[in-house]
Amino acid sequence: MIKINGKSINSTVDQSSSKPIGAYILANESAGFLAEIQRTNNFEFVVTNLQGIKKPGMSGSESNAIVENIEEVIRLSVNSTSIPHFSQDPITVRRGNSVVKYAGVPTFPEGSIQVNDYIGIDTKVALMSWQNLSYNVKTEKVGLVTDYKRDCWLVEYTPDYQEVRRWILHGCWISSLTEPEYNHDSNDKHTISATIQYDWAELDFTGET
Repeated sequence: MIKINGKSINSTVDQSSSKPIGAYILANESAGFLAEIQRTNNFEFVVTNLQGIKKPGMSGSESNAIVENIEEVIRLSVNSTSIPHFSQDPITVRRGNSVVKYAGVPTFPEGSIQVNDYIGIDTKVALMSWQNLSYNVKTEKVGLVTDYKRDCWLVEYTPDYQEVRRWILHGCWISSLTEPEYNHDSNDKHTISATIQYDWAELDFTGET
């Protein structure tokens, strides 16, 4: 017996509960509630409609001007990604001694992806070529919105790679690329981080690819 808030309470350790209080129910198929946990490594980040773009500094007449399989290169290279969510600043109305709050304009913060820098498939060139569409360093010109904005997908999978859900990120473009420094004392893999700006994102459950 223990006391809670001044009341004597008997132990219920030997009594069955009418509702699940532990984790076993999540693995109990006979109870009709068999759940699979979503894992953080079962996903893909896909950029659409990037095929045929030129490498930075290329005019297009060179034999190697086009980035080959650029969408696949990015998809296979992505190591981690942020998940898109929006926030709303409240609109407050004060009267007398009280305040009520209304929903304000939604804001989608910038996203990010980190990729492994694979040499054989030119991961870095792929990202820089996409970034080059918004600003061409050689010509010093900013691209038109139709040049650089692309829709992206963040697809979440089960452990056996059946699609669970996908996010569609509308109007994506790279606003910055960053890399860790090279270091003779280090023996780690080299990665590249890209800051992704997008207009809005939505969940799509259609399962279409």
